[in-house]
Amino acid sequence: MASGKSTVSRWFQEWGASLVDGDALGWGVLREPAIVAALVEAFGAAIRSGDGKIDRVAMGRIVFRDPREMDRLNAIVQPRLLDRVRDALGSPAPGTLLLDAALLTTWGIEPELDGVVEVRAGEAARAARLVAARGFDAAQALERIQGQRLPPVRNPKRHWIIHNDGDLAALRRQAEAVWKEIAKLP
Repeated sequence: MASGKSTVSRWFQEWGASLVDGDALGWGVLREPAIVAALVEAFGAAIRSGDGKIDRVAMGRIVFRDPREMDRLNAIVQPRLLDRVRDALGSPAPGTLLLDAALLTTWGIEPELDGVVEVRAGEAARAARLVAARGFDAAQALERIQGQRLPPVRNPKRHWIIHNDGDLAALRRQAEAVWKEIAKLP
């Protein structure tokens, strides 16, 4: 969250990659009636907005504060989301197929991919970005970041790491260098 992953993904798209957007697939899963019903049963009617959809802010207040609640959410949503991701990855697409997914390492699918590009940033930089971009206060930003602890990348065929504690120009230089390596792959 707020590492710069989506910024790098947009650049990769500009340079020719086709995108599988994990966030968009996740929001789609949260609109499926069976998932909505399971979430309401697990977390109560307060997570449902007036139009019947899942209120992501209300859900976030629950799951980012308590790892057990995050685990409950993931147990309901992640199997269906992973199905959608695998379906999307199996669909034909021009050029390099890019999966932009913050939760990639929770699924354990790294060995199934040709490579993993990991964008890392320190907690302070990430919190500042959340405050600036999403209007969180500092405490809310840290709560979100700390509530989304992800396992490390495991067993990828290839692994590139981009560090994003600097400015946008530095991030772009690193992204370009990684893209040039990706573009050379068979």
